[in-house]
Amino acid sequence: MNGKYIFTYDIGTSGCKAAIFDTELKLIAQISESYPIYYPKEGCAEQEADDYWQSVKKTTKFLLQETGIKSEEILGIVYDSQANCTVAIDNKGNPLMRCINWLDVRAASITSLYTKGLIKISGYGLRKLLMFLKITGGAPGLNGKDPISHIIWIKLNKPDIYEKTYKFLSVKDYVVFKSTDIATISRGLAHTSWMMDTNPGVFEWSEKILNKFKIDREKLPEIKDASEIVGNLTAKAANEIGIELSPDHPIPIIVGSADLISSAIGSGALVDNQIHISLGTADWVGAHTHERLRDIRNYTGSISSIDGKYLCISKQETGTACLDWVVNQLFTYEVKEYKENKEKLYQILDEKARNAPAGSKNLIFTPWMFGERSPLNDPKVRGGFYNLSLDHTRNDVLRATYEGIAYNIRWALQVVEKLVGKCERINLIGGGAKSNIWCQILADVLKRKINQMEEPSLGSAKGSAVIALLGLGIIKDLSEAVPLIQVYKTYEPHPENMLIYDTLFNEFLKIYKRNKTMFKSLNP
Repeated sequence: MNGKYIFTYDIGTSGCKAAIFDTELKLIAQISESYPIYYPKEGCAEQEADDYWQSVKKTTKFLLQETGIKSEEILGIVYDSQANCTVAIDNKGNPLMRCINWLDVRAASITSLYTKGLIKISGYGLRKLLMFLKITGGAPGLNGKDPISHIIWIKLNKPDIYEKTYKFLSVKDYVVFKSTDIATISRGLAHTSWMMDTNPGVFEWSEKILNKFKIDREKLPEIKDASEIVGNLTAKAANEIGIELSPDHPIPIIVGSADLISSAIGSGALVDNQIHISLGTADWVGAHTHERLRDIRNYTGSISSIDGKYLCISKQETGTACLDWVVNQLFTYEVKEYKENKEKLYQILDEKARNAPAGSKNLIFTPWMFGERSPLNDPKVRGGFYNLSLDHTRNDVLRATYEGIAYNIRWALQVVEKLVGKCERINLIGGGAKSNIWCQILADVLKRKINQMEEPSLGSAKGSAVIALLGLGIIKDLSEAVPLIQVYKTYEPHPENMLIYDTLFNEFLKIYKRNKTMFKSLNP
């Protein structure tokens, strides 16, 4: 090949998606490499940090062999990753324990540190809440799923590891360190650690917060904008991933971002207050804005993005992960039959869901299968099927799963729209966006036009490529990327289904309040 290319790596919950783009965001090649997640005990979710680097090595070697691209044709490398994970490393970059995943709620036990006080607001002690809001624009969740809670938990429960830790890194920043020997973190990931002063023009670790919770600043990486260049790919790293470095052509490593940020950019919703939805393992509703907006009661707020913007976001813990669970339990024959052709499998599943009636005969699914973050913030809540009867078929259960996730997204959309305003047309990305029936269900449930974006599962990769283009100076402003990101199809709401879904959504909203005590009792 003869050109200039960006190598992107989306290091997600279930695997790494590596892709190559040219400067016009044309996809040249892509490959995925999966890795496991471990649940060693109730409330714990862990991954081996080395699996992230091994996936980068394997996918890079494949892409180089597949395309024949030479090192001098590589403009830069950029990573994005799942957010709110914590990797503790020593000064040689060796992980000291498994990565604490964003699904992990072990640190819920220490969040009493945030709730102490005579006066409480939404469960938080007033003085601590005001401190967090003033400095960070938000606050750590009470479910213990944030890096500040991870670090405090490690210090209290594994003090030997805390003492040996050189840096606490996110997933992305672990592979950046492996690539450059430099410890950095993007503003967005520092923001959601709830230890950074996010006020405009500051973007530094907050001494007040660190002192309050006795966290050593030297164990935290340097904060940089997502589009900045960290440094160049080291000879050692290049050798490991299979790139033959040219002495006259160093390969820059861009800081990169959390998948939340890169997906938001890759959705094409780059105009202020334009809403997008990402429907992946987790799902979220978000919109870029120049203001720090927040709704602390519904755990929705703004995180630092790029180019002076914030991303107002309501993030939910389990999206397509719920569908995968249902499929693995109820459609074992189809899973076995099409284990080598996942695309065909999900086409068949879509057809089965299409054959069930809208509303799934009044069956309601709640997708809170590993706790929830927003709009309800409760690590003890769990999912379920409500109003299940002998009249229901597995196709009804399948469609109810699609619909239940859509109800949860509508709940989040209501919160986001109160902050940024109503949006009549929403861009949809993520693996779930490849499902035509799910796009239509979302249009009907949300009562909005849904733009199914081209190559929706590559939203993070495209966004990372845009970040790299900006950092390398190939584009000067994010607006220059809008024409490069195309809509594949637009789905209009069906009025007859909207009425059915309005009724079921109203019942969906009542389920948590009616069962909150039970969830607390069954999940101590």
